[in-house]
Amino acid sequence: MNSTRPIRIVHKNDIRAYLGDWKNHMNIMSNSISERVSKAEGQRYHIARIPKPFESFSFNSDDLTILFSHLDNRLRVLEETSITPSQFPYQAYAEAKVFLKACYVFFLILLDDVAGIIEYFYKKNEPYVRVKKKFNDLLKKANEDELYSRELSELINGAGLWFPELMRRRDDLVHKYETLLISFKHNQDGKNIAGQFSTKESPTIEYEDTREYFGFVLCEYHKFIDKLLDHLDEKFRVWYGIVQGEASRTTSIIEGTAGIMLWWAYKYGNYRHKDLQVVENNEGEVVNETI
Repeated sequence: MNSTRPIRIVHKNDIRAYLGDWKNHMNIMSNSISERVSKAEGQRYHIARIPKPFESFSFNSDDLTILFSHLDNRLRVLEETSITPSQFPYQAYAEAKVFLKACYVFFLILLDDVAGIIEYFYKKNEPYVRVKKKFNDLLKKANEDELYSRELSELINGAGLWFPELMRRRDDLVHKYETLLISFKHNQDGKNIAGQFSTKESPTIEYEDTREYFGFVLCEYHKFIDKLLDHLDEKFRVWYGIVQGEASRTTSIIEGTAGIMLWWAYKYGNYRHKDLQVVENNEGEVVNETI
């Protein structure tokens, strides 16, 4: 999805919209309770400002979106240019390496924000649950059955299929002098396919196609968010008396490069959801796919 290809994604499980709806629900309840009981009681529900984990998630989600957009564009340049010494796009190659590394780093930052959002709700409502601000620590507690919440442990444990490898690669880049380089292969049509490989070991360790790997991770991440929102629906009913479900969630319309992470999850990771709609303009032809 380059900058010249319009794309429009309709999705109900946008966590930022979901948290915004929760905040609005709480303030409505605050006003209603204040009228019937007391202003002090109503203040218990009033959310004066956006909680820091929510705010951080919003900023870092935008940052990661920008990184994936730039990475996608640079990979396209590499794949669409003849890989010969005279024509090799050295600038695009150097920039692709930077954006690839940054995607690993910023993805872990975003996941720590998700852990912070979970911690925010549990500390206020079930403080005996041993939540952690770091996603890695949260997963360890879930694996060791130390969260004191079976439902939350089951939710977090699902990330064990994809998070450890992402964490390992990030740690290699940040702490173990790793350098990721771009590799090239030819597909069955003779076109260049950009991958990634590690220089930490000798011989070098070749990783898979870049889009396939991050497509898989983004698919699993979005499936995790789907389950998290379902979990919060149940908890909000108990904690705040808010009765809602998937059908009542706000529909988000995401256009252009703002939808790059959902697009990679859909296109390269096979992410599917019954409320997901993708509309892409591909060489003048509009394709409307509803899952």
